[in-house]
Amino acid sequence: MQETRETPETPETPVRPATTPAATTEIVNTHFEDAQLPAQLRRLAERKTQVGNILAGEIDHELATRAWELLSGATDILILAHEHPDPDTLGSALGLMYALEPLGKRCVVACADPVPADFRAFLPGYERVVSELPNEDFDLVVALDAGDLTRYGSLYDNHKAFFDAALLLNMDHHVTSPGIGVCAIIDVPSAATAELLTIFLLHVGQPIPRLAADCLLAGIITDTRAFEFDATTDRTLLAGAYLVACGAIPEAIIKPMYRLKPLAKARLWGRALSAVRDTAGGRIVWAQISQTDLAAAGATSDMDDGLSTYLVDIPGVAYAALLRESLDGSTRVSLRTTAPYDAAAVCAQFDGGGHVRAAGCTLHMGLEEASQTLVAALEAALEAALISTGRSAQSPHPA
Repeated sequence: MQETRETPETPETPVRPATTPAATTEIVNTHFEDAQLPAQLRRLAERKTQVGNILAGEIDHELATRAWELLSGATDILILAHEHPDPDTLGSALGLMYALEPLGKRCVVACADPVPADFRAFLPGYERVVSELPNEDFDLVVALDAGDLTRYGSLYDNHKAFFDAALLLNMDHHVTSPGIGVCAIIDVPSAATAELLTIFLLHVGQPIPRLAADCLLAGIITDTRAFEFDATTDRTLLAGAYLVACGAIPEAIIKPMYRLKPLAKARLWGRALSAVRDTAGGRIVWAQISQTDLAAAGATSDMDDGLSTYLVDIPGVAYAALLRESLDGSTRVSLRTTAPYDAAAVCAQFDGGGHVRAAGCTLHMGLEEASQTLVAALEAALEAALISTGRSAQSPHPA
């Protein structure tokens, strides 16, 4: 029977309290007696425990217990990251792997697409991610950061019978996620699936090792653009603080993700930005990347990451889209919005999804036709959003 929750309920007592010594890792060596610890380290440990206890109460106890029962009862676990991966899906999968392996679990992390080169500097264990299943001998499948098996791409296509029959646990935070499997924890208030996993591990009293903390913090930082997006809450910041207390270093993620740009990526962005188009008085902007652009820049397809976010920072923009031509002739769309406009609602029209401020979809048509189709949908959405205010989508935006 499928279970789905969109918001956490008031929990009961955690399965295993987060105040156990095992929950205070990295900052202090819990084999020491308290009297041996310097006062400052003792205060840090106490603060970390307090934060952990707060976070542990932020998940539905019944669902968390059911999920932990599934994980505890399994030995060979397949952890899925969705196709066209971002650091949240990969960081969540690797973080869960590192948290479970000390319990003797044999984990395989799989993703239909390779780990993008831009993410490898801050995701320890990325080399363990496989694009093909070694076998189908798994006790449990954990599907992360998506609520539809088709989002796992060729992994699902090539093993459909296995996945359809598998014992499956689903954990996600997207508002468009319907949830799948025998247990689905869909926590929309989480700014990232990595935030949800951090809370879950604390609720069940499972320690978060340093490598797991590195991966989970990467998911939170990148899904919030370093805590900038409005999905960021006080709980998100607490989760980030807890992972830092576990030893994760924000700069090690932020610098390679947002500040360092390979030359090929700079050339690709230059080509795309030189041909940015707009309509509706500058409220809608979009750029395109063709296979010719990728080849000319010497870039890989993942190097478009961040470009739609760059476009939405243009003053007055409501919708910013990046359209990239795929090898099969379809067009991938990355859409960003400013408040109060809804990216997920637009992408849902094309069987995509995501968040209110960041969403994506695939249009099964060429780049130019896709641009026309998407822009028409964006114009309609903008007009509908503005009509109640008596403003026109064609009037100039404020300077």
